[in-house]
Amino acid sequence: TLTRGTGIASAVFDGYRPDFKASTEGHGDVDLGAATVTLPADNPMLLPGTTIEVELEPVDLGAWVNVAAGLVLGVFEDARQVGTATVLER
Repeated sequence: TLTRGTGIASAVFDGYRPDFKASTEGHGDVDLGAATVTLPADNPMLLPGTTIEVELEPVDLGAWVNVAAGLVLGVFEDARQVGTATVLER
């Protein structure tokens, strides 16, 4: 699931490509790099403050090798954390 932070003023659309960082506390200690977000066909935009199930396609699959279900990821645009993601399945 991906949650778009409430402090962000704009929606994102299919093909959004933020950076993801992982840690056991969700603060983003390990840089996983960018991943392309695919939104569900019936929900073509993610509004600030909402949560939605999405599919991710990592740019560098090797960086994601240790990512497991249940891990909380920080979602970043440049150096700013703009949301969180919880891995539901691998």
